[in-house]
Amino acid sequence: MKKLKLLGAASVFCLLLSGCGNGQVLSCSMSQEQSGATMKQTVDITFKKEQVSNVKMAIDTKVTDDVSDSDWNSLVDMLDEQYPAADKDGFKLTRDNNEKKRSYNITIDVDVDKAKEDDLAEYGLEGLAGAQGTYDDIKEQMEKSGLTCK
Repeated sequence: MKKLKLLGAASVFCLLLSGCGNGQVLSCSMSQEQSGATMKQTVDITFKKEQVSNVKMAIDTKVTDDVSDSDWNSLVDMLDEQYPAADKDGFKLTRDNNEKKRSYNITIDVDVDKAKEDDLAEYGLEGLAGAQGTYDDIKEQMEKSGLTCK
């Protein structure tokens, strides 16, 4: 099975600079299908006081019965490696691996105000806290990366 192009957390979050408006949320998503696998990614970016305050990313993966167990396990291993467990202030990572339904869901929720810069860097998110930019700039960059934003 060919690997799906996965827009990793690092590439998503490195695009996030800052924004406008209190409580404003930018929602972006991307879906891909390839070789019996469907992957949908959603990113919700919350702005508070002209800065990104929270980022929540969900990756929902489902494969058909045509995908071998070996390929399924390789995909799960790849996702586990790319998104390691986070037991750090400001990070919440949840996983749901349903082997029977052949679906795997990962949700990463980052409270930027609580997360430490070193921990952000470990996940490729350095520079996220306190960076400058606009909601429209971030939306444009996300769309250039292949996501659809609303």
